[in-house]
Amino acid sequence: MRPIHIAATAAALAFAVSPALADRGGNGNGHGNQSPAPAACSVSDGTVSATGLPTGEVINFMVTDASGEWGWVLGFTDDGTWNVSVPAANGATSYEFVSRTWGPNGSKYDVFAGCA
Repeated sequence: MRPIHIAATAAALAFAVSPALADRGGNGNGHGNQSPAPAACSVSDGTVSATGLPTGEVINFMVTDASGEWGWVLGFTDDGTWNVSVPAANGATSYEFVSRTWGPNGSKYDVFAGCA
């Protein structure tokens, strides 16, 4: 008779707790739905600066101007910041700190921070 009481108690407890857990959300990794703060980017005097970049991923730097899109690998950042010296703007110019690239000729990537 005792195993039935234990099973009934466990089922009742699971039923009582499940509504509290149901509205907590989650992304499957135990960290809830909280996203990290977005990275920020600024341009000043030939330097593009970013803060809030991920620290566990390779960072690439992309430039889009009148001549097209081009970029290079920066590497890893220990503190989430990066300063990049850039040439004078060639028309409307935008800068992006991005993830590893994939797809045809590295045409796909995730943008961490961007500014113009």
